[in-house]
Amino acid sequence: MASRKFKPSPRYRSKLTLNITLVALLILAFGMFMAWVIGHEEDGEAGTTVGMIALGINVAWWLIAMALVGPYYRSLRYEICEDEVVVHVGIWTKSVKHVPFRTVTNIVINRDIFDRWFFNTGSLNIQTAGMSGTKGAEEKLVGLPNVHEIYDLVVAELRRFRGGMSPTAADVEEVGTGSSQKVLREILYEIKAIRTEKGSG
Repeated sequence: MASRKFKPSPRYRSKLTLNITLVALLILAFGMFMAWVIGHEEDGEAGTTVGMIALGINVAWWLIAMALVGPYYRSLRYEICEDEVVVHVGIWTKSVKHVPFRTVTNIVINRDIFDRWFFNTGSLNIQTAGMSGTKGAEEKLVGLPNVHEIYDLVVAELRRFRGGMSPTAADVEEVGTGSSQKVLREILYEIKAIRTEKGSG
C-alpha cells in the first residue's frame, strides 16, 4: 500500500486560537484581580501599575502565540505507511517522528468537549511499548476531522503488518509467556528447596 498523507482539519486551527484566547482571558482576569487586591489593600496607584503590567505582558504573549498558530498548523502533516506512522511538525525546528507498528501497544481516540461540541474533530493517540507505564502517548495525530476513519485505517494497517510478521506477534507473546512461566516455576522450586533445607537444619 502506498503511504496515505493527510493534514489536520482547518477547524483545528480555530480550536488552537480559541484555547489560546481562553487562557489569555483567564490570566488577564487573575492579573486584574491581583491588581484590585493590591490597590484595595495597599494603594490605588500600585494596583493600577500591577494591572497595567499584567495587561501588557498578557497582550504581548497572546499576540506572539496568535502569530505562531498559523505556521504551527501548516507544519503538521501525517503519513500512514505499511509499517509505521510518521508525524511531521515544527515551526523553526522541523521534527519527523516515526512510530513503527512493531512497537505500538495501544491506539486511543480522544475527543474533548470542544472537539465534540464545536469543531467536530478528534485526536488519535498512539502508545508504544516504551510509553506503556505512563499516561501519555508516544505520538498524537491531532485535529483530525474524520478521526474514526483514520483510526480504522491505522488499525487495519497494524493488523496487516502483524499478520505478515514471521513469527507473528502473537507467536512471540506465547513463546515469551511460556518461557517466563517455566523460569518462574524453576525459581519457585528453588525457593521451596531452600526453605526445606533451612527447616530441617
